Parts: sequence; C-alpha cells; structure tokens
Amino acid sequence: MKLCPSCPPVFILMLSILQSEVSSESRRPHVLFVVVDDLGWNDVGFRSHVIKTPTIDKLASEGIILDQYYVQEVCSPSRAAFMTGRYPLHNTVRNWLKTEHPVGLPLNETLMPQHFKNSGYATHAIGKWHLGFYTWEHTPTFRGFDSFYGFYSGGEDYNNHYVGEFLGYDMRNDSQPRCGGNCSQVAYEAQGHYSTHVFTNQAISVINSHDGDSPLFLYLAYQAVHTPAQVPSSYSDKYADSIPDHKRRIFAGMLSCVDEGLHNITTALEAKGMMDDLIVVFTTDNGGPISTIVGGDAIGSSNYPLKGGKHSSWEGGTRGTAFIWASENIMPDERRGSSFSGLMHGVDWLPTFCEAATLNCSAKYNLSTGAVIDGISQWNAMLDPSVGQKREEFLYGEHDGGNQKDSDYDLALRLGDWKLFQGWGGKPTFYSGINYTFPNGTLDPFGDSMAENLDTSNSKLLFNVIDDPLETTDLSADHKYVVEIMSMILDQYRGSAVDVVGGGTHPDPNCPPFQFQKDDEVGTVLAPVVLKLFDVPMIVMSVKFG
Repeated sequence: MKLCPSCPPVFILMLSILQSEVSSESRRPHVLFVVVDDLGWNDVGFRSHVIKTPTIDKLASEGIILDQYYVQEVCSPSRAAFMTGRYPLHNTVRNWLKTEHPVGLPLNETLMPQHFKNSGYATHAIGKWHLGFYTWEHTPTFRGFDSFYGFYSGGEDYNNHYVGEFLGYDMRNDSQPRCGGNCSQVAYEAQGHYSTHVFTNQAISVINSHDGDSPLFLYLAYQAVHTPAQVPSSYSDKYADSIPDHKRRIFAGMLSCVDEGLHNITTALEAKGMMDDLIVVFTTDNGGPISTIVGGDAIGSSNYPLKGGKHSSWEGGTRGTAFIWASENIMPDERRGSSFSGLMHGVDWLPTFCEAATLNCSAKYNLSTGAVIDGISQWNAMLDPSVGQKREEFLYGEHDGGNQKDSDYDLALRLGDWKLFQGWGGKPTFYSGINYTFPNGTLDPFGDSMAENLDTSNSKLLFNVIDDPLETTDLSADHKYVVEIMSMILDQYRGSAVDVVGGGTHPDPNCPPFQFQKDDEVGTVLAPVVLKLFDVPMIVMSVKFG
C-alpha cells in the first residue's frame, strides 16, 4: 500500500524516513533485570537438579546461559558494578555498605537507569537497594528511577521487615522521581507479608499500570535467597522427601518462591503483550555463602564443585549464575538453549544494555570525561558466536574473607585462562558438598590456615581456571613471565583507585551519627540522616587513572 498516492516523491521519502525512525524508537525493548541475592553456582534447577525452578529453567533453556560470567564477592560492590559499569576500585564501593556508616555510591556516578530514562524509558526499581541512603540524594529515585518500592539497607527480616533485632523498620514506597522526605512513604502495608511475595506483587502492579507501547526498564532485586532463612512452610515442605538437610530444604523453598514469582511476572508480561518485545537478564550478585564463620550468612547455598563462596575471590565466590532471554524478534533461534563461553563481568551489563536497547548513552561514562568505563558490550558476541570473545581480562578485586596482613595487596586478576592472586583468595576456601583430596594427599594448601602461614603482602598464586576450575594447582613457579605480566596489570589497576569522602569506602566525618527514627506505627524506621546534599560535601581524595 502506498503511503500517500497524491503526495510528491520527496514528501513520500521524508514520510518513510520519519516512520522508520518512529518505528525504530518504538522497537526499543522492555528490559527486566532480575538480581537474586546470594544465589550459588549449584542452586538453580538446571544445575542442581534437586531444587525445582521450572520458570528459571525454561527461560534459561530458551535463552543463553552465561558460562564464564563473574560478579564481585559480596552484594554492594556487584550492584554498584551493574549500575555504573565500573569496577569497585573506580566507583569506590569495594565492600558491602554498613547501615550505620555514612557511605554510598558517589553521586557523580551516572547510573544505568539514568541512561534508560534519557532514552525515553519508564524506570522502576523494586526490592533491595544497598547502595547508600544517608542522604535522600543517594536513594533510588534520585539516581534515575521513576519509583522505588523496597528496602534501602542490605538485609532484614522477610516478614516484619525490621533490620536486625527490631532495630528499625525498612520498607519504603518512593512513588515518583526525586521522592525525598516530603514524598517517601513508609510501606506499613508490607508488614507481616513475605518479601518475595511483596516484591513480586509490586512488579506485577508496575507492569499492569505501564503503557505497553512505551519502553519499560524494571530492576527487580529480590531479597531472597539472602539470610535469614525464612520461607512459608508450603514452599519448603515440598522438599521433605527429596532434601534431608533442613537448612538446604528451607533454602530450596526460598528459591522456589522466587521461581513462582518470576512465573507470575512473566504471565503478567504476556497478558500485557510485553513478552513480544522483551529482554530478561537473570543474575546473582555473588557466589553463595557457605560459611557460618565468615559473614555468618550461610543458609544452605551450594557452589558445587567450585572452591569457596561469598566473601572470597575464589571461583565459588565470584563465578556467577546468570542467563539472558529475549523475544523472537531480538534473539536468533539458533542461539536459544545455548551457552556463552565468552569472558564476561557484571560491569558489562551497562554497555550491553546500551547496545541492545539502542540507548542514548551519553559520554558521561567514558574516558573523555575522566570517568573510566570498565564494561564492554557483549551483545553481538552473545547473539553471534562468530564475533569472538570481546573481553580478555577483568579485575576480581579484593575479598573480605578474613583479617589479612595487607588487605590492599589482596587483589586478583583474570587474563585469558589465567587467574593471578596477589595475596590469596580469602575465606571461605572449602568446597561445597565435596571433600576434595589433593594430589599429594594433604589438606588444601591454599585453605583457611593460609592466613596464619602466608605472608600475603608478598605471595602470588597462579591458576589456569579453564584447565583447573577448582583451583587446586598453583602454577606460579612454572610460569613466572605470566605472573610478571599480570602483576604489572594489577599494579596499574591499583594505581587507578578512586577514593571519595562519603563514597563506598570512606565514611563522611561531617555526617551526624546514624540513628533509627521514631515512628508511631512501627516504633522506629530506617531513613536518611542528612536531609540535604549540601550538608555533606563530596570530596574526591584521589583520582588516578593508570
């Protein structure tokens, strides 16, 4: 059919171009970014074959499983890496952010939702934030999200939503952009309701109220399967006959509840017609916690057969479970049900989304403005294996698995198949569910006793993690040149570290002491201590790009 039979050819050409541009804009896909907290390598159904996750398994089987995908060793650094596309050394969030400290992801960082928003997306965040809240400007709706429903801190009770032992209630409904003290509402209605259900229902509400003709970016950061070990018995009872271990059984129920939530969310997307133009990313934020000593947060996760877990930079703490799913008009059929073996890190999600969704990603996040972007778009490589590997190296960063003699020295780097520790990988060091016997019949020479026996300020460990994914054999003595090259790269990274007062590692001394605020209905609530940004000067202590 002709566009306009009576129109002159030049006008028809201009109209055709205009319609093409509008069509291109409208084809921007909806994006659902799901983060499951503390999910281990061997927890989802398609790996464990014990825990039932049919929705996760189906999406993974119809998408692309990321086999060489890495995250940070604990929660806040991974979330900051997702949001900024920058390593912890550069965005300053190098460890999990403590509730009582005036720290947060620096405000000069341009975050993922801001890029989506600049490209015409509606942006909504649900669940766990854990990137700072000591001023309102650090909270999600000041960082690019149109709304936020969830908790600011790093963990809480799943049902009453108090941080710690009834220290303060932490559940917020921030219903509009820049929703500060005169807008943010304490979400009293969530009290007594299981958080996985709360967040799932909120996601469905956002989907149902969204105009499906405009693009949606939905960041869904479940509390599960983080400690405490809590789930309605109807979920854990299903495993009474198949999982004898009580801790693992409760954990399985928690993950099954997440899977049910994703089923309900995808059903809502289908009913809205949004599954036809959608990208889904599913990722953990770190390896599963497996030690009750380090972190005290092990509640049944497994990283089998990998070494270590959350808090450590061994493979079990950093090699993450993840996949990407996309609708038929986005992902080629031949890539469905496949795996992607290219090296990938959590910092890559930002540039990958920029390419996949054709976002108007500004120059604010590249080197020309002085802000290092560490991420690399993996979009074409994931969809077309002939593109080849896009990434040759990444920085594992540091661990928080124990008291080291020189913690700044404890960094790790991946270069091709090689993994180098300057120092060691931290605790925990044992293997999930297996008793590994080393070739010489001894205990793990890189085990928990290493902290007492090793001069971590001078040690270097080298593993080929493709040939030796369990990290059993140190090859540093046999490949000294590799150690030398990788050490030089690590030193360059170390020289590029950024420190900001009030950032991730440097509490602001000008802030008043943190305290929960009184509330007539729930006793006390968690809320920002500093109400205005100018009360807290942001001072860059050192910015070095090596």
